[in-house]
Amino acid sequence: MSGENSFDVNPDPLYEGTAELAELGSLAWQIKAEFDAALADTSYAGDDENGRKIKAWDESNRDGISGTITAIAGVLEGGSDAILLNLNATSSTQSDILDGIDQEINAYDIGGEGSDGGRRS
Repeated sequence: MSGENSFDVNPDPLYEGTAELAELGSLAWQIKAEFDAALADTSYAGDDENGRKIKAWDESNRDGISGTITAIAGVLEGGSDAILLNLNATSSTQSDILDGIDQEINAYDIGGEGSDGGRRS
């Protein structure tokens, strides 16, 4: 139960979101692998002075783009992991709090013969 001044975790949408981020991260790694494979061969540039300049320029751009895709994949995977860790910690804390409340409730003797009116013994 949630009130205006309370907080509780509904983990289902968060689990779905982390799964989506993890899937996007996997897709980004696949894109990187395909990109790297497709642009690995620079023999088309030739081995003369102009070819070496073209090759260096192409490799520099290729490596920059590959690095960017690597960073994106890492952020997606890392974000998914971080959200999942936070969700698990928050859910655990929420569960611990509820257990503590139950223990406090059970510490009171509510009603029955010899009752002290709900005060602690």
